[in-house]
Amino acid sequence: MERMLVSAAPHFTAQGIDSMVVGLGSEHPFAEELRRAGYDVSTLRTDKNSLRAARQIRDLLVEKQVDVVHIHPEANYLRNVLAARWAIGANGSIIRTVHSIFPARGKWWLSRFVQAAVADRFVYCVVAPSPDVQVYERRIGRATTLVMNWVDDRMFTLRAERAAQQRSVERRPVGLLLGNCGQVKNHSQAISASLAAGHDLIHVGDERDADEYEVRQLNSLDANGQLRARGPSTPDRALLEADYLMIPSIREGMSVALAEGLTVGLPAIVNDAPGLRWAASIPGVQVVSGEAQWSAEVSAISVGSSAGPVDYDFSAARGARDYARLYRRQLLAAEGTAS
Repeated sequence: MERMLVSAAPHFTAQGIDSMVVGLGSEHPFAEELRRAGYDVSTLRTDKNSLRAARQIRDLLVEKQVDVVHIHPEANYLRNVLAARWAIGANGSIIRTVHSIFPARGKWWLSRFVQAAVADRFVYCVVAPSPDVQVYERRIGRATTLVMNWVDDRMFTLRAERAAQQRSVERRPVGLLLGNCGQVKNHSQAISASLAAGHDLIHVGDERDADEYEVRQLNSLDANGQLRARGPSTPDRALLEADYLMIPSIREGMSVALAEGLTVGLPAIVNDAPGLRWAASIPGVQVVSGEAQWSAEVSAISVGSSAGPVDYDFSAARGARDYARLYRRQLLAAEGTAS
């Protein structure tokens, strides 16, 4: 979400929107980058789960004379909505985006259902960033508005660079894993397929949350001379060097990494999982499940393959325009009611 905010900053300005970002808690690693992008960033260094945070949110919104509150986090949703409505009154607008798929069950499902049933009454609309998220939110009775995620403008420049490349076919294909490690990312599925196919691999992402098995796999690739690069960095060079993208996640909301790869023209192999299935109709995207299918699809990849055309507009200008339209609708409706 933070990366999308940075890329959309000039486009929100072009829409006539003055934007501020509020962060709760003690750690705000993206704050300075958001400030450099032009956002007014405020950090409330209090327990983000406390009731005291509600008053701090309310006081800040009143001080800044905010018209529209856009709520991103899942945690403390009801509290945040009530604090926002307390601050901006009936004439302001609240938008909520559900950025991920939450496979809630038991008490968690009940909590989400109750919070949605109460808080959504005070919200102009709930936004889903993919058709897959829309399907999952219907399970708690939510109707959502679709606003697809977007990518940085430079991805469109990279697409032109990639199209102009002369790519030698006399080499091993290069796969790309784009994103930080973690259980839900399921990277081992893709790494196993790369090992079996004898392909090279680039991994762009933080390995702090990788399990021991995944680290051993990456080390094996490295020892075999198949690991071209690893670790966190900007993805630009990797997107140009790779022949295909792999996203083996167990679930996503709407994968920005997949949108980046498709924008640049990379074919993709993705897991048959919620948050990724929306891309199944895009030429060059293979939706697969299980070890056998992963191995077969990775082995079948050849140098020079490409993806597209993509029916979705992944531009940051479109994303900012879609949200600006939502922001204004409720404000205009409220003005009409008041007059």
